[in-house]
Order: sequence, then C-alpha cells, then structure tokens
Amino acid sequence: MRKSDRKQQDIAFLTDALLPGPYQCFLCDEEDLIGEDGLCDACRAKLKYCPEPTYLAPLDGLSVGLQYSEEISAAIIRFKKHEQREYARFFTQFLSVPEEWHADILVPVPMHPFRKWIRGYNHTELLAAYLSNAVNIPYSAKLLRKTKLGFEQKKITDPAERRRNMRGSFSADPLVKGLRIVLVDDVFTTGATAYECAKTLKQAGAAKVYLSAVTSPAH
Repeated sequence: MRKSDRKQQDIAFLTDALLPGPYQCFLCDEEDLIGEDGLCDACRAKLKYCPEPTYLAPLDGLSVGLQYSEEISAAIIRFKKHEQREYARFFTQFLSVPEEWHADILVPVPMHPFRKWIRGYNHTELLAAYLSNAVNIPYSAKLLRKTKLGFEQKKITDPAERRRNMRGSFSADPLVKGLRIVLVDDVFTTGATAYECAKTLKQAGAAKVYLSAVTSPAH
C-alpha cells in the first residue's frame, strides 16, 4: 500500500463506525450483544477506572482512563501488533484532557522511525487524531521525535533500567516553546517514557507537559 493511501486510510477511521463487526466485543474479542461503547455487558462490568492517578515531575498532570487488566492488555496487542486500527476509536473514549490544563496541542508519544516502518503506523498517532477530533484541540506528530532505537520497554522489568533505556531517546522541535502540551499514549507503566518525553519538551521550552493515557497497571 502506498504511503498516501495509508494516510487516507488512517484519516478514514475518524468517521468509521465504532464496531469492528456486528456483535464483537473489543475486549474479550467474542461475539456477543454489545453497546455503543463496543463492549459486552460482562466486559463493561469488569472495567475499573483511574480517577486520580499519581505522577512525578517533570509531568505537570496525568489522566489515565482504566486500570490495566489481561483483557485490556490483549486488546492493546491487537491494536498495536495485529493492525486492528479500529481500536483507536474504541480506546479514545477512555482518554481525556481536563479543561484546567488549557492545552494548546496534543503530541503522540513517538516511535523510532525504524519500528514505525516495521509496523506500518504509530498507534499513538491514531489515538491523538481521534482525541483531537473529540476535544477540538490540534495535534502534531512532528514536535517530538524518537531518535534512539534502544530496547523495547515492555522487555525491561527493572524501573531503573527502563529509565536508562529511555535517556536521551527524544528530540523536540523548538516550536514547542511556550506551549502547553498533552502527550498521548496507550499505557503508563513506570513513567520512564513519559518522563523522558516531558523532560525533552521542557528543555526545548514547553511551558507545561501533561499526559493522557488509556490505561495503567500502577494506578
């Protein structure tokens, strides 16, 4: 598929129906009677929310939609690894941008270009596009770049090692100076990636950096 065709396909998801199939639940991936949120009654009943997640500097705020679970993990893998891009719209309903953040722009947590080439897309860019459409705040995937390949964070369990792995991994455009930025990601685990992104953006002059994530196992 040509890059222009792929871009049009991604944009098309902004107007697609939420459901991937007539009766297929996004979490359990089983056929059932589901609601407008894309969930069957059983999965909806098991969801746990994160009303007040904790965070550390250099983040200025954190919003997490759901507590992590095996079902959510499996759904995220389908979204990230199996090209099921319709999950972007499903997961976006659990993202939020509090009004008190007074956000200027949304910035998806970037992937290294090599990994993006291998996968064919960055799932956080799809999340940011949907969230931008929902909250009427622009987004840009060009203000923050991942410049160091490093190891995949999911393969590292030690928090200190995760921080070392992310150190110096990002580069920010000078245009971020003075902006109140909301990073967009799927999972907030130890915060190593988000904190390094926030540090990089603030070193480039960003006024505030927040994070909106779908889920977290730590909160």
